[in-house]
Amino acid sequence: MPADIAFLIVAVAMTAITYKTYVGYGDYRWYTKVGFLLFLVIGWSAPFFGFALRRLDLSGYMVYLTNVFYFLFGFVFFLFIITFIRDTFWMIIDLVRRVPVNEMKNPDLLKKVNVWTLAVSLLFCLYGVYEAEKMPAVKNYDISSPKIKEKTKLVMLSDLHIDVDVSPKTIEKLVARVNGLKPDAVVIVGDTVDNSPAKLYKQMQELKKLEQDGRRVYIVLGNHEFYAGPRDWALSFAGLGFDFLNNYGGALGNTGIYIAGIPDINAAARVKMPIKVQNALARAQKDDFVVMLSHTPKIAEGLTAENVDLQLSGHTHGGQIYPFHYFVEIANDGILSGFYNKNGIKMYVSRGTRYWGPPMRIFAPSEITVFNLLPAPAKENKAAE
Repeated sequence: MPADIAFLIVAVAMTAITYKTYVGYGDYRWYTKVGFLLFLVIGWSAPFFGFALRRLDLSGYMVYLTNVFYFLFGFVFFLFIITFIRDTFWMIIDLVRRVPVNEMKNPDLLKKVNVWTLAVSLLFCLYGVYEAEKMPAVKNYDISSPKIKEKTKLVMLSDLHIDVDVSPKTIEKLVARVNGLKPDAVVIVGDTVDNSPAKLYKQMQELKKLEQDGRRVYIVLGNHEFYAGPRDWALSFAGLGFDFLNNYGGALGNTGIYIAGIPDINAAARVKMPIKVQNALARAQKDDFVVMLSHTPKIAEGLTAENVDLQLSGHTHGGQIYPFHYFVEIANDGILSGFYNKNGIKMYVSRGTRYWGPPMRIFAPSEITVFNLLPAPAKENKAAE
């Protein structure tokens, strides 16, 4: 079943249940019922409106209309979830008290409970907006290896999802935060953009400032670059002066660190773009500390613990909005965020630096990740938080 049809079925079912719960048992005027139904329909349809608006040449404050639609979607979703949890506990409590379950349909009582539920849902969504829009927290990790010759600070960004509704000022602040960490290099592991280069020119001019003081910036394709036009973005990233790693890699100065990158495994397969791990590692020396950038947290064919020391990935957003954490973890073979050991390869999966879709993060804070890569005696090879 196509995803959009499945979404439509779920949306209709949730709309019907929410409508019945909130206005189906009370004596409301017809225009109140119609207005609430329209609100639910618009809310569940909002992702389609938001997607369409981002393809138009909007200007001024109109570009932020997409976020309004995505917020409505988040609100109706949480309204349903919180109402479902509320009614489940209400039913359990009534059964324990041996009170008739039809007490839940008492119009006066239900109206008061519904008002409180609407308020709680709104507060929950506003908290999610705050978490999504605030400056990401900086997470620091020390990784030591005898292969590393010089202390090197690597800053990782992931899932920026820059679109027309992301102001250049927002990117400016993010870049200033990263540059303030004084990294030796920056790696961006995909899903950087969500529109064409022509529509994101100003934002990209701000992102280009990551190259301050001649710093190397490495970038790979995520699945959203494939949606927005991989060839155009390949040229654009290279034009910005970034090291665009598409089945390619190279040494980071004399640090003993080799940084390689491959395109998003799933998206590349759909367009029959080959994943060439051998090409990405072709210039690596036997004693290099190899860092592989791969947007999707999977182990590509040809990657082993012998040829890769650390894989950096994103894509999951750490679930972004609870309770999607569980579904995202299942969809990614048990991977959500943090460190993992996959087939002997040490992998770190970022929760992402920004967000996608509803402008919310619930129990999945965004991050800017700093890896302090340190030389170590020959017997020491560890990662510590």
